Amino acid sequence: MNMKVLHVAETIKGGVASVLNQLISSQNEIEICCILPDSQADEIYNNKKILLKQFQRSGRNIKSLLALANVFRVTLKEFKPDIIHLHSSFAGVICRFLLFFMPLDKKIKVIYCPHAFSFLMNVSSFKKYVYSFIERLLSLNTDAIICTSNYERNMAIQYGLKKDKLFVVYNGIQEPIVNIDDDMNPFDSHKINILYVGRFDYQKGIDILFDIINAAGTKYHFTLVGDTVHDSFNRPELASVTYTGWLNSKQLAKYYKYADVTIMPSRWESFGLVAAESNSYGTPVIASNSSSLPEVVVDGATGYLFDLNDFQKALDILNIKTKEDWNSMKEKCLSNYIEKFKSSDMISNVERLYKKIKQ
Repeated sequence: MNMKVLHVAETIKGGVASVLNQLISSQNEIEICCILPDSQADEIYNNKKILLKQFQRSGRNIKSLLALANVFRVTLKEFKPDIIHLHSSFAGVICRFLLFFMPLDKKIKVIYCPHAFSFLMNVSSFKKYVYSFIERLLSLNTDAIICTSNYERNMAIQYGLKKDKLFVVYNGIQEPIVNIDDDMNPFDSHKINILYVGRFDYQKGIDILFDIINAAGTKYHFTLVGDTVHDSFNRPELASVTYTGWLNSKQLAKYYKYADVTIMPSRWESFGLVAAESNSYGTPVIASNSSSLPEVVVDGATGYLFDLNDFQKALDILNIKTKEDWNSMKEKCLSNYIEKFKSSDMISNVERLYKKIKQ
């Protein structure tokens, strides 16, 4: 499949970096250019000759967004892509807005993956209306929109986006790292070890997590991988909690492998990457039953779901399950990953979409 693809991201922290790296490493017959922040360029595993165009990002501010817009404008003229693949809301807004004012060859197709529409957030009805209006307007400059779950697609339809532009592609999970020796186990084997991976913020339910932590008994230990990004959060220093900061995929592998269970008390997600990653190591997940998470966590088989307004249910599940109970779910977790979330499936689906919109 000989074509030129321009990937654009305003930030690649977290799931966007994972998706980009998988696509880049597999698209061997595609000439690739990536626009991304200069401070995050080292998160791209450039194991093939791809063109990196960087812009200065000092935060989510006007100066940084204008820098992105300028690099996009120049690169579009110089690189002349067949497909523009936009990642996340800010790149989607900036670049598609610019396209209204730039003469674009009709052969160039635009794909947008919001990695969670802004109107999925827990905000006022007015803000949801404004966000959805912007998405509907900018969809006029879009040939295909990738939704990372059926939930996200259904919500997009409810908010007025056209069905025929919405395509569901689950995020792919890279094959788990297997060469992890038992002496690398970071946990106390006498405790039930519960893992959290993600930002410490309202969306991810960090307040709900600490409600659970504060009510849990001494037989549990919670390891929190991540930190704040936008929200401020004062980290309580508790004997039952270990903070690791952000870890890369290689560093994180041993935590996924040896944790008894992973917890995801998110208020909203477009997919649920952490749950799928956890399953790839055979580790079950306790998650909220919000948004897309029931598509990723099979209740009673690969983990358990609880209502956000009833964190006591999560505690009840923890209190009745032993380490052996969690371990017994390993095979179903692995099967869930293999059947639904393999990297190769995501890559094939994205490349199939490239071909479809180029026809």
